Amino acid sequence: MQPDLAIDASIIAANARAWRAFAGVPLYAVIKADGYGWGYARLIRALDGIADAYCVADADELREVRKQTSAPVLILGGVEPDRLAETYRSNAQPSISTPVELEVAAQVFEAMNAPLRVRVGLRPAAAWSGLSLEGIRGFAPALARANARVQLWTHVTDLEERTSLLQTFREAVRTMQAAGVTIESTDLASTFPLAAGGPAGDAVRVGIGLFGATGGFSVEGVRCALKISAPVHRVERHSAGTRLGYGGTMLVDGETVATVRCGYADGLPKAAEGADDILSVGMQYVAVRASRLDPSGTELVLLDDEANLDDFAARCARLPHEIVTAFGNRARAGGVSLEV
Repeated sequence: MQPDLAIDASIIAANARAWRAFAGVPLYAVIKADGYGWGYARLIRALDGIADAYCVADADELREVRKQTSAPVLILGGVEPDRLAETYRSNAQPSISTPVELEVAAQVFEAMNAPLRVRVGLRPAAAWSGLSLEGIRGFAPALARANARVQLWTHVTDLEERTSLLQTFREAVRTMQAAGVTIESTDLASTFPLAAGGPAGDAVRVGIGLFGATGGFSVEGVRCALKISAPVHRVERHSAGTRLGYGGTMLVDGETVATVRCGYADGLPKAAEGADDILSVGMQYVAVRASRLDPSGTELVLLDDEANLDDFAARCARLPHEIVTAFGNRARAGGVSLEV
């Protein structure tokens, strides 16, 4: 007896199309962390022919993605200098920030008899890749001398500071252009900033939005792609005063309670306890009011295409990213993942 942990590949594809239509610009599909835990291959199969490029975190992830597709890949972080040439030759763009990295890129593109194209990031906050605005001022002359065509990007890390971040990004654009740098494209918006205020730039990056999260904003056509259900182990009528699970949650009134096979070992947060008629969450079992079961009374449906992923995550006191990756990682580790 195991919970069913699945994603609907057709909904992943439909969500990608919906985001692309919403943005009106090319879509870069973010599939880092092994496809948010669900596997690179599974997501790439769903997104093939829809995504204009894929985004990963580093060169190791790029190597895994290259087993599945030759499509363009953007690396959100930096790449070690001794791996840069390999990265460029495999149709991928890392973020660069030093003259040494620029020189490696120039040599590779010259050998390929192709115009020099590089990707440079404006760092929005500590722990993100890229350069500060001052760093971009210092790097721009070298980019101009190399006749580099630049993909300039940033990440909106705080919606409340979005206006300020965009102003800084525009200043970075002006700085590069004043130095004689050719800016070939820009991308600023990821899922939630895009949903909150529309596109900003020549392309958008969507990751968690592929699974159905929008940050609470309305995006037509986006649905939850996760299908998470748990089989019923038993159903019992309990009297008032009965304690449930660890911590002794007490039933105030007599209730019919179902015990179902799913818990925090399967990716369901312990914090889901107390919300949505879930009375207790253990490692592998959940106690839930029987009225919460599906019409057949044989399973508890936690997520499906009619669910709101953002709302579910909020009830669990988690980010949607945590929900998606927790179930995905568990599905792969346990060999119980499904694709429907």
